[in-house]
Amino acid sequence: MIRVLIVDDDKLARKGLISMMPWSNHDMVVVGEAANGAKALEFMERHEVDLMFVDLSMPVMSGMELLQVARQRFPSLRSVILSFHEEFENVQTAYRMGVLDYLSKVRLESEDDEQILRRIQQQMTGETPIRTADPLVSSTSPPLVSEPTSCSREEEEWSGLEREWRSHYWLYNESVFQRLCKQTVDAKVSFRRLEGLFIRVLSQLETELLLPAELRSDATDVRQAVDWLRDYRNRVYAQVAASADFTNTTNSILKAVLFIREQASTTLHAEDVADHVHMSRSYFSQCFKKLTGSTYNDYLRQERIRAAERLLCETNQSIAWVAHAVGYNDSKYFSHLFYEQTRLLPSEFRAQHKGGE
Repeated sequence: MIRVLIVDDDKLARKGLISMMPWSNHDMVVVGEAANGAKALEFMERHEVDLMFVDLSMPVMSGMELLQVARQRFPSLRSVILSFHEEFENVQTAYRMGVLDYLSKVRLESEDDEQILRRIQQQMTGETPIRTADPLVSSTSPPLVSEPTSCSREEEEWSGLEREWRSHYWLYNESVFQRLCKQTVDAKVSFRRLEGLFIRVLSQLETELLLPAELRSDATDVRQAVDWLRDYRNRVYAQVAASADFTNTTNSILKAVLFIREQASTTLHAEDVADHVHMSRSYFSQCFKKLTGSTYNDYLRQERIRAAERLLCETNQSIAWVAHAVGYNDSKYFSHLFYEQTRLLPSEFRAQHKGGE
């Protein structure tokens, strides 16, 4: 049983959270409540607590101060933060401190309580829900309704999207980024859940890049959040391009990616790019594969084919001209590579994407 402590200076908010959440359905029990961080610490000195729901804005000792102290005194304690949307910077800092999730007080009443606790329980236990047949149900029993299976499938798809966003390959690979954006908009996921994911992902990215990131967003739905992320990605590119820092590996590989995009149509070897970012050839190749998910040669080929797609759509130049423009002197070899990546010949791709013009 997961023992829960509710910490909020608003008594009605505490009582409301305690009464509205289906705690027992998710192996949880509320063992106490506290009106501020100091009282919460006093309670935890005397009682076992596994999970703390903590408001960020409280008198005497704020939620942020409580999280900092609790990390030292109770290293096994896990936390979920309660906040208002405008406390974005504090939420971001809290995620860097390892909190599991956050609940927006503004939208709490409209969220699915079961989904919230299920998600938190899975993070607490490290389990992924797997639906198996009930051994007590005989083969002659009526089939289970399809709705849970549908929900399970949607949850599984969302878990896959979460893993891809967390991998950060989307920062380096345009095709991956565009696909993830489309799948995220199409996914049946709440805005609050997506916002929480983006905060965690971008907070980690900000730390890795050692660059100031402007994470404040005015988005109010999933599509706006994805559009905001597109703009954020472009701002990161501009910051990295302007930076003279070659000591940070993540920063350097992103500089390499931008250089490849600029020079993809030229004869460009891995040694050239490694020199550009002040790295040895072998170390560059190792870091490049780890961060982008592709080998250098595969990445260069993808960039060239992506550039060819744009030229096929935007110009009426011959296939041979397009091949040469993206770095291939042999148009037959170019067509072969293009088909491998798109499953279409260049002429077929142009016909489809230019409406047969």
